[in-house]
Amino acid sequence: MARSFSGSLVPCSPLWPSRAKKTITVHIQTLDVDMEFSVPYRATGKEVFDKAANTIGLRETWFFGLQLANQSTQATSTEMWIDESKRIIDQINLPSDNKPVQFYLLVKFYPVKISDLIQDITRHLFYLQVKDQILSRIIYAPANVCVMLASYALQAKFGDYNPTKHKVGQLGDEPLIPKEIMKKYELPNEGWEENVLAWYAEHSREPNLERDKEWAELQYLEVAQNSLSMFGMNYFLIQNKKNANLWLGVDADGLSVFEMDNQEKPVIAFPWNEVTNISFSDKKFIIKPVNASSDDYKFYTQKIRTNRMILQMCMGYYDLYTRRLKGDTLIVQALKQQAKEERKRKLMEREKLDIERRAKEEAIKQKEQLVRRFEAQSRKANDKLQRKKEIVEGLEEKHKIAEEQANFLAKKATEARLETQRYKGENLKSLEENQMLKRLLREREEAAQSAASSAECGALEAYRLRKELDTARTRETAARTKLLEITNQSFNTSEEVDLSSYLNRNNSLSSPNGSTSSGIDAAGGDLVGRVENARLEEAKRSEEFETQLQSLKDKLEEVRVDKSDPIEIVDEDKYQTLRRITAGDTRSRIAFFQSL
Repeated sequence: MARSFSGSLVPCSPLWPSRAKKTITVHIQTLDVDMEFSVPYRATGKEVFDKAANTIGLRETWFFGLQLANQSTQATSTEMWIDESKRIIDQINLPSDNKPVQFYLLVKFYPVKISDLIQDITRHLFYLQVKDQILSRIIYAPANVCVMLASYALQAKFGDYNPTKHKVGQLGDEPLIPKEIMKKYELPNEGWEENVLAWYAEHSREPNLERDKEWAELQYLEVAQNSLSMFGMNYFLIQNKKNANLWLGVDADGLSVFEMDNQEKPVIAFPWNEVTNISFSDKKFIIKPVNASSDDYKFYTQKIRTNRMILQMCMGYYDLYTRRLKGDTLIVQALKQQAKEERKRKLMEREKLDIERRAKEEAIKQKEQLVRRFEAQSRKANDKLQRKKEIVEGLEEKHKIAEEQANFLAKKATEARLETQRYKGENLKSLEENQMLKRLLREREEAAQSAASSAECGALEAYRLRKELDTARTRETAARTKLLEITNQSFNTSEEVDLSSYLNRNNSLSSPNGSTSSGIDAAGGDLVGRVENARLEEAKRSEEFETQLQSLKDKLEEVRVDKSDPIEIVDEDKYQTLRRITAGDTRSRIAFFQSL
């Protein structure tokens, strides 16, 4: 969601004279932020534009301009730029209901090389506008280029590819490929996302230290500029002396002429270094070439307003052309130095964060190792305790059995004694009976003695088993105590190692004597060198990139519905076309234009 800024201008400011009491409210939108403020009734376009640029911190203002929004006008979108030298009220129809006047702050002029952009906010606004134009088909892009651009858009949005998070169907609701392109191929949405994710994963394997949002947006813009002929082109409907309808394209390279049915491939072009003067008279537009022997380059428009907008665009691009010839101004030099220092600071911060991340990962790894060690010791102690419990249970069972045997033998001994006493109490009637009784008595006494001896042995065995049971219970208690000590010691050690490891890592990052600071400075210098080497390697990989792009095009070609579509047939790249249409002298190209 776009952020919003609001405010009002100070009445005593030099730009807004105190006598200008009447004000109008303006609402300015970019593709990133919205802002609303009041301006004097007679404020110029430049005053409003400067206020908006200062609000968002935009310094490279020469690339941008203000456009009207929701205005009842017959002008086309290319004719709605606000003239900064004129008052706002002279260029718009004020709303009758006192609502804010709606403007867009958009990219108006494009550089020859997108890498010349200095500020991050400048590059980000370029990225948002170009992406919006590609998805809305204002800029046509072939299917393979759309897939490549979508992969860089994902890199800018999500960062490095993560196979667990970035899957088909989980890339958000934002469109990746223009709908018109998808209709031309027999490929479902999942198929397009698979192709985009394949390239997205490839970016994460590139050896680049700056593979962040800024890097991804810059790669997106460079691919778009180098691959798409409609990039940065402003189109105007014109006629030559034969009244043939043609498109005039104005961009950073110069003036190009297109046939009505093809805005991608120009038929002729005039670079800025061949132009010496630009003017118009009524509906006739005149461009004087540097070669005095050549005829003037003349064409016609249907409205004077169109000529004004063509002149405004030509003057803006010609001004950028002369800027390149003169070299960087003091403002540009200051911006470049500031951007260089900012990049160095970001690299150092990124390296510092990487060191901290590795330190935390190592601390977590150590903690996990301690936890695993503690769990192993706990399992071992639990197993030992379980074995002790089993031994104790076995001894208790033996003790119970021994007690039962002892009770049984004691009972038998008691019965024998009672039986003996009964026999002794009887009065034998005869000697034979007495002898027999004596014999029986001796036998009973021997049996009683044997039973008593067995009972005594059983009692001794029961006593021994009870002693062993007490010893086992004592060992079990000792084992439980030792397990508790191991548990407490393992948790304390885990916390100490984790905290001390992390504190030592942090202390190594920022020591009081400043030794780390000097190390980071040295690391920063080394990082800058590695970045330069990475950029050189990027140039070496350009040929491989073209091969991969062609491979993707061949793969998509197999599922394209209408293979006879002329707009899909590209027999030369953008720069080959530019060299071809600027070949020959100016006179022959002007004659060719008039003959169209």
